[in-house]
Amino acid sequence: MSVVQIKVNIHDQEHPEATAIPVAIPEISAVRALADRLHAEGREYSGTAWGWPVQYDPELNEEAAEFQIPDGQGGYRIEIRPFWSPASFTIGESGVWFYSLLWENGRERTPVEFLDERNILPLVTRDITHAE
Repeated sequence: MSVVQIKVNIHDQEHPEATAIPVAIPEISAVRALADRLHAEGREYSGTAWGWPVQYDPELNEEAAEFQIPDGQGGYRIEIRPFWSPASFTIGESGVWFYSLLWENGRERTPVEFLDERNILPLVTRDITHAE
């Protein structure tokens, strides 16, 4: 786990400055290990890890799913067709720190990764609590 600073805009939109606060971010290898474990179990999960919200949804594959399709006249008609949704894993809060995996090429293939850390700042200030 590492502590980083993130920028948080606590001012009005017109205010150009953001405030920096420390936040604990887990090591990405530990996050991947958790995602791999949940994926191997193949069960839906919603909870927390390292203080961050976590969601895992297993692959969904239905041969005959029911869909309501607009009929063009203000109503709906029912269609039955196959449905597939890839397994997915997310942790974090978008805009703060967020990581996701999506098994969009199939359950047994390498997942597509996305990491949102755009608000993590380089640590440029000297922390007086750490001796040199």
